[in-house]
Amino acid sequence: MRILAALLCALVSAPLRGQDLQLFVIPDTPAHMEAWKTVEAAAKRAGVRVQVRALSSERGMVLANEGKLDGAVGRTMLAASAYSQLVAVPEPVYLYAPTAYSYKKIDVSQGWKSLRGHTLCVRRGYNFTEERTAGMPRQRLDNDASLLRMLKAGGCDIAVMGRGNKEVRAMQEHDADLLQLLPPLEEVPLYLFLHKRHSTLVPRLAEALRQGR
Repeated sequence: MRILAALLCALVSAPLRGQDLQLFVIPDTPAHMEAWKTVEAAAKRAGVRVQVRALSSERGMVLANEGKLDGAVGRTMLAASAYSQLVAVPEPVYLYAPTAYSYKKIDVSQGWKSLRGHTLCVRRGYNFTEERTAGMPRQRLDNDASLLRMLKAGGCDIAVMGRGNKEVRAMQEHDADLLQLLPPLEEVPLYLFLHKRHSTLVPRLAEALRQGR
């Protein structure tokens, strides 16, 4: 009887034969694309088939929590804290370093506190960034290109993006006035979250992520 119960549990929690785990990422997001590459490689080592689905932050998390998707890639513990049906694979898939960019020389040595008194441009749906900048004057935009355009036009003093953002680097090649203000505002690990029905996969994927370090 115990053996039968264990087999039934495994069947419920594992992906159906021939079916990939559907994992969502936020589109047009360098950090999430890098996180996805890490997850994809780890899943291959673990023998788990995965596919990526690009969705908005809120919709993706809701669908994953409802079990209509199998999980979420590149989310912080804070972003996932409100979704009770998701479990974290306890190995980071990316270290996100939100960084301030500006055409002004601004001291950011106090982290997020340094942004007070300045107008901000941040990405819509980045729960972590929105939480950290709550109460500050800000504009929420849909992609990094929009952040850079708004910053260039003077619509905000500071744009918050990842430390290694490729769009910023490309723009700096022909716009030397665009400054990366260091140190980063914070460094925060991003994780892979799975719906609870796949909880038996967590140890296997965690080990595969450790092997890829």
